[in-house]
Amino acid sequence: MNAVLRDKVFMRLLSPDGQELPVLSHLTYDARDPYAVTVGFTHAGFVYAEWRLDRDMLRDGMAHPVGEGDVRMWPVLNGTREELRIELAHTTVFTVWAPSLRRFLERTYEEVPAGRERVEDLDAFLAELLAAG
Repeated sequence: MNAVLRDKVFMRLLSPDGQELPVLSHLTYDARDPYAVTVGFTHAGFVYAEWRLDRDMLRDGMAHPVGEGDVRMWPVLNGTREELRIELAHTTVFTVWAPSLRRFLERTYEEVPAGRERVEDLDAFLAELLAAG
């Protein structure tokens, strides 16, 4: 179970004044860290931001509001466009087209079904996470 799945999706960063900035995001799912999906924003080889989000929370957020505190997600309908809105730390809000995210998540659940997540060597996994910062 060493699969790493990757995809790119466009998201829109919503500014406090209501403007929207389209950004290309990189989704990564590593079966060794089966509970998380990493969303990264890069440009010209530089990582500008990277967030690890709960895989089940992403799935559930497309159906109903989830989360509290620093991470919240909820479904929105933008015209006929089905989106997931994600709010981080009460300051950063972005949206993603739900069908794109849903396709990626389906692949992750095919690789590691819900309820079958395992962290094989927890000590090694924690050491790797801590070393990565």
